[in-house]
Amino acid sequence: MKALCIELRKEKRSSIIPLMLSVGIFGALYAIVNFMVRKDSLLNLPLAPMDVLLTQLYGMIMVVNMFGIVVATSTIYNMEFRASAIKKMHMLPISVSKIFLSKFSILTFMLFFAVVLQSLALAKIGVTDLPEGTFKVKTLLVFSIYTFITSMPVLSFMIFISSRFENLWIPIGIGVLGFLSAMSLASSKMPIFLLNPFVLMMKPAVATSAKVDIAITIISIVESLSLLFIGLWTSKNLPYEWEVSK
Repeated sequence: MKALCIELRKEKRSSIIPLMLSVGIFGALYAIVNFMVRKDSLLNLPLAPMDVLLTQLYGMIMVVNMFGIVVATSTIYNMEFRASAIKKMHMLPISVSKIFLSKFSILTFMLFFAVVLQSLALAKIGVTDLPEGTFKVKTLLVFSIYTFITSMPVLSFMIFISSRFENLWIPIGIGVLGFLSAMSLASSKMPIFLLNPFVLMMKPAVATSAKVDIAITIISIVESLSLLFIGLWTSKNLPYEWEVSK
């Protein structure tokens, strides 16, 4: 808890919290404006109204969330590398793995809050613009949880990458490459591509149904926890000791 409080104070200077709030607000506004502009064409698609609401609007929301995660995770560790701060921490009575976990927890909560804001916007559209009797709150809740779970592998992967590279542009570059690779691989049926966390995040966006894919959900949870464990282990056991010893 102490480490989390310290991290919250540090994040006031990193702008991570305002950034993720902006991601949630922008995604929510995009959904509302997009549906207003394309309402007739969207509702004329050969899909159930709830499938139209969730799958057709989530694509751009997912892109906003993905790049928000990439920028936030890259920035949240960048301050630790200034003036070799992260190296000096290894010489203090502070658990570096707790620092990693605190950063992960803050970003997870902010991503969850962003998804809540976007889901509220989708709920507003469903109540006011979908044909009467077609909006289903349960379907929206389940889909929102599903998209949050499939986003977590990217967050876990990116914060791990950010924690290992001092140069800010390396994690950002890896994030952009991850997005581009997912754009070309997300529609593939080959299971091997699910090892790519960006593909998992994009799966709900390329589906034509709001139905939750249980296999994708399980893989996302396992991958998120595995990457979190790797990040905690490396932060504790592979520190920058050789630089400190100098």
